[in-house]
Amino acid sequence: MAATSSTTLSFPVINMEKLETEEKPAAMAVIHDACENWGFFELLNHGISHELMDEVERLTKEHYSSCREPKFQEFAARTLEAGEKGADVKDVDWESTFFVRHLPASNIADLPDLDDHYSLPCRCRQVMKQFASEIQKLSEKLLDLLCENLGLEKGYLKQAFAGSNGPTFGTKVSAYPPCPRPDLVDGLRAHTDAGGIILLFQDDQVSGLQLLKDGEWVEVPPVRHAIVVNIGDQLEVITNGRYKSVMHRVLTRPDGNRMSVASFYNPGADAVIFPAPALVAAGAEEERAGAATYPKFVFEDYMNLYVRHKFEAKEPRFEAMKSAIATA
Repeated sequence: MAATSSTTLSFPVINMEKLETEEKPAAMAVIHDACENWGFFELLNHGISHELMDEVERLTKEHYSSCREPKFQEFAARTLEAGEKGADVKDVDWESTFFVRHLPASNIADLPDLDDHYSLPCRCRQVMKQFASEIQKLSEKLLDLLCENLGLEKGYLKQAFAGSNGPTFGTKVSAYPPCPRPDLVDGLRAHTDAGGIILLFQDDQVSGLQLLKDGEWVEVPPVRHAIVVNIGDQLEVITNGRYKSVMHRVLTRPDGNRMSVASFYNPGADAVIFPAPALVAAGAEEERAGAATYPKFVFEDYMNLYVRHKFEAKEPRFEAMKSAIATA
């Protein structure tokens, strides 16, 4: 649905090559500010080849047009008809999507057998697997950079996500086709992400992703071959609120079919999530907080709550986890 977005703010962009030069302190400062005050930032020169990204984009768009578009058009016709007759269609999302799981066990080889509409050609599966491997490495590199910025020992965040079987890692592949009535429905309703760190390869020609900052919706600018990073709820908890997950949404557009390939590097299902003691102590010294202000919980329990309240504010979810612990 239409809304005015702020254009006066400079979206944080980090050239990762600068992390290997004398400009590293300035680049790290941008990452820190982005995590504390934006919840989002954009990476350039991140090490994933442009050729691989171009192939992912080509195959993803081909897959939508050849496999998923007819089913989406049926959904679109029903939604528009209902909306134009006065029904409230604000509880649906104008997107075509499927999910590929990578860790702890991959399902990519099984996808052709799951649903004819989402059948992945062999070449597409190979490229997605290669891309996921690169995104996983970049995610883990970023987690260590965040540890450095926070003053945590290297590997702390990766270990916090590990659980007994390692992290949960998967990719949501989405298309946001043109919508003739953007006033009726959003591409994806406003929400925060439940997990850890999210790396997004988005369309560089079609915009639509926005984040909420200081009460205004701000566009996440499409930049060719960039990777957009955003902070999930679990990192907000582990950093005791120093880093923030923020509400974001995708608007519909009357023209352009926006591609989105979002990879979620999340804690393992049985990982126990809680504020890092070193950050709680540091917060007390800085008079940021006298104790942990976020709950301790098992990630799977949080996800069970999240799926019922995804499109609501995060704070009641945190409070509900505190209450669950108090009554356990």
